[in-house]
Amino acid sequence: MRTLILYSTKSGASRECAELLATKIADCSICDIAKHTPDIGGCDTLIVGSGVRMGKFYKPAKNFINKNIDMLLSKNTAFYLCNSYPDTLQKVIENNIPKKLIDTAICIKSFGGKPPFTSPKNQDWILMDNINALVQAVTAKE
Repeated sequence: MRTLILYSTKSGASRECAELLATKIADCSICDIAKHTPDIGGCDTLIVGSGVRMGKFYKPAKNFINKNIDMLLSKNTAFYLCNSYPDTLQKVIENNIPKKLIDTAICIKSFGGKPPFTSPKNQDWILMDNINALVQAVTAKE
């Protein structure tokens, strides 16, 4: 099963998470959707990741989701968010992912986020339990 991780990032957090996920999932590639328009037709599983600022997904991710709802509904789809405020997770999900995608997603997780106005030197901000849960959900569908 071919998996494609699509992400949108400003601080680099979503990219770091995409790269980490790609090391844990077989036959997986990544794509920055702000820079490239991916061919998702040949993929069985799509993982869409975005940073969150002020409660909103970054525009490339939000636009991709809205333009490709039907395709996303026809695939095994998972989502991850990089947000520094985990207490707002449910509201962010509801405001950025259409309900029918929420209902059919195999997994939606927050991987944590780089605190605003900081540049952490390591990946201590990443919630590894959530990454592992998403990997487990995705690989269970294979």
